[in-house]
Amino acid sequence: MKILVLTTLYPNSQQSRHGVFIENRVLNFKKKYPDVEIHIMAPVPWFPFSSEKFGHYGKYAEIPESEIRSELRVWHPRYPVIPKVGMSISPVLLALAILPKIKKLIRDGFDFDVIDAHYFYPDGVAAVWLAKQLNKPITVTARGSDIHLLPNYSLPRKMIKC
Repeated sequence: MKILVLTTLYPNSQQSRHGVFIENRVLNFKKKYPDVEIHIMAPVPWFPFSSEKFGHYGKYAEIPESEIRSELRVWHPRYPVIPKVGMSISPVLLALAILPKIKKLIRDGFDFDVIDAHYFYPDGVAAVWLAKQLNKPITVTARGSDIHLLPNYSLPRKMIKC
């Protein structure tokens, strides 16, 4: 079996504690099922400058396109984050950034069996759209505010329900 984990909440070289609960879940699953092949698609916001004067935003520019964490390949496609309208269009921007990377993975031999997405909005919404386009099954795990807070906004609520 081949699994593509999709989440913006995954540790990377610049944010080692970011989403460790998801990394722990993946690593525990891999330990129990060592024959399962897993790749992680962990998009990060695009930012053009790595200078320290930009604070934590500059760290995004330093995250590599891909890296190995605990023997698993982690891909970091870049997606634009647009202030004030970003929450409404984030699923679209994520899906557009991720799709070319997923198609390349498939061409390169990682034709996964299922998408395992984490966080319903925007990650899960983008993942559902991608799964439909690629004709793949999907699981989405809720993490808290994605179900308790974000549905209070009408557009995210509509997209989560679809």
